[in-house]
Amino acid sequence: MSETENWSREWNSSTDPSKQRKYRDNAPLHVKDKMISANTSEVIREELGTRSIQLKVGDRVRVMRGDEKGKEGIVSDIDREEEKVYVHGIIVERTDGTEREIALRPSNLQVQAMNIEDDMRMEKYDIDDFEAIRVEEEEMEEALEEDEEGEMMEQMQTGESSLEAGEDEEEDTEDEEETEDEVDEETSEEETAEDEDASGTDYDDIVDNTISDAKEQLQELEEPDYQAALEAEENNKDRKTFKEWLENKAE
Repeated sequence: MSETENWSREWNSSTDPSKQRKYRDNAPLHVKDKMISANTSEVIREELGTRSIQLKVGDRVRVMRGDEKGKEGIVSDIDREEEKVYVHGIIVERTDGTEREIALRPSNLQVQAMNIEDDMRMEKYDIDDFEAIRVEEEEMEEALEEDEEGEMMEQMQTGESSLEAGEDEEEDTEDEEETEDEVDEETSEEETAEDEDASGTDYDDIVDNTISDAKEQLQELEEPDYQAALEAEENNKDRKTFKEWLENKAE
């Protein structure tokens, strides 16, 4: 659905609040452009004969209401979709220490001086001398350049933060892997120690003796593990008669 299918010019004069909201929210951009307007200062009002004008990037404005009342700056960006204006120098600090410009409503601003670089903007006004109402080119360029530099710095900081976060995550992963390896190693050592403690007997040493000596040592044990001795014999000398004796004992 396009914006115009859910929008009518008649809603602008409607007494229904919901239609008035829909008129502003769903208006096409060329209509929203006209909504981005602000009151003019007395000087501009006298020179141009108008109480309000459409805002342009590069205009110098003063905040007339709200927490930032009294502050002035150059308009650095306009969000026509959200009907918000951003002014160079009117900023708020984020929790991470970075700064961003505050989104301001056009109705809370007053135009103090105009960006007159666009000839079409001034054609409808019957005036030849704009010196009293124009923004100095140097002032406008300096503010917009600082704004661009600020955006670049923010992008770089965001990139560095992402990189640092990635490195931290990689280090955390490596630490976790090292910890897991250490835990596995410790577990393996503990299991080996438990096995040795449980039996207390090295059957490889026992079966390394003669058959008679091996039998004697096994029979001297309180609880001989004949199955373990059989496995040790199979891996060692593999003597048939001794294995048969161990198999009978294991049964």
